[in-house]
Amino acid sequence: MEQVLHKLPDGWSYTELASLCKFENGDRGKNYPSRDAFVESGIPVINAGNLDGRKIVEAGLNYITRERYDILGSGKIRQGDLLFCLRGSLGKCAIVSNLSEGAIASSLVIVRPSEALDPNYLLYYFNSSLCATFIERYNNGAAQPNLSAKSLSKFLIPLASQNEQKRIVEKLDALLTRIDTAIEHLQQSVTLKNSLFHSALDGQFSTITERMTIESLAEVKGGKRLPKGEKLSDEETEHPYIRVADFTDRGTIDLSGIKYISKEIHEQIKRYVISKDDLYISIAGTIGKTGFVPPELDGANLTENAAKLVIKDKQQLDLSYLYLFTLTSDFSAQAGLATKTVAQPKLALTRLSKIEIPMCSLEEQKSLVSTIEALKSKIHDAEAVLLGKIEDLKSLKASILDSAFKGEL
Repeated sequence: MEQVLHKLPDGWSYTELASLCKFENGDRGKNYPSRDAFVESGIPVINAGNLDGRKIVEAGLNYITRERYDILGSGKIRQGDLLFCLRGSLGKCAIVSNLSEGAIASSLVIVRPSEALDPNYLLYYFNSSLCATFIERYNNGAAQPNLSAKSLSKFLIPLASQNEQKRIVEKLDALLTRIDTAIEHLQQSVTLKNSLFHSALDGQFSTITERMTIESLAEVKGGKRLPKGEKLSDEETEHPYIRVADFTDRGTIDLSGIKYISKEIHEQIKRYVISKDDLYISIAGTIGKTGFVPPELDGANLTENAAKLVIKDKQQLDLSYLYLFTLTSDFSAQAGLATKTVAQPKLALTRLSKIEIPMCSLEEQKSLVSTIEALKSKIHDAEAVLLGKIEDLKSLKASILDSAFKGEL
């Protein structure tokens, strides 16, 4: 560890958090609220998903009754507490500033700094690469990353005087707020460009008046689950198995995590394969993701959580035209994907079959595809520039934090 501990300015010292903070886990006893104890309103229960590195995000909070909260033995927050994630999303953190009371999930720990340690100074430390190095060192989980509060207490923090801590916090607040604002503006620009693309896409299809159902143009066929007791394998075989988890947001398959099945299993479900000439669509879990199968996966087995659209007459319907239509708000509305108020467990194949597609000649379809693809290319290029700038700003943030905890800010 010594190689990551830089020489500090005079008056600074590397100090264990154990001597500067108190740690409190959530109630692990019978009184701890299970998921079925959550109610619509009441006392909030904070989980890792509610931590954004600075504050507690109230959207998505779960709640318990006052009666259940009152009998908890530990894990009750108060103003100025820091929350740190010990399992799963290791290192996610926040400071309690916008809630007057609440309880923590079992994956979190409450960290209460003494008067010698400014809470915001500690929060910035939790977001630094130095803290990330200690997380990597003390992480004792293989499949599931996890720490203990005792391990966290051994982390070393570069401790400056209270006045110096205050100065550093004020400077970091000023610098990082400006960077965060710039990142937010760039992300808004990315969102705007995507909105413009979908608006243009909807506009192109809205001018076409003739409509035909999917079932009149393509066969709609579901995938197939593995036979009972069988499992997917990481070992490459001649029979890849495509899951919804492999579907990307770019209309194709991510090849990096592809799983495989044996020849024997394939023989049992070989009727449920997908071709590079078909379009896939997820019908369970994350519903409505569509795209093309790359040549490497031509003939791969398809999950039961997806369906394939097999075009009947390629002189009548262009595959890329069909794909672009699945990105429209018209398609989402017909598939029931536009309403988010009620969770839709599955997109029925019968409903998918009845969806109506705006239809024009094959030549006009190809012209529309060409127009949209040219626009998409320009937007993706612009988006790549914006995302590159966002990454540069995130790197700058990390560099500034590193400088702060080396005493160079």
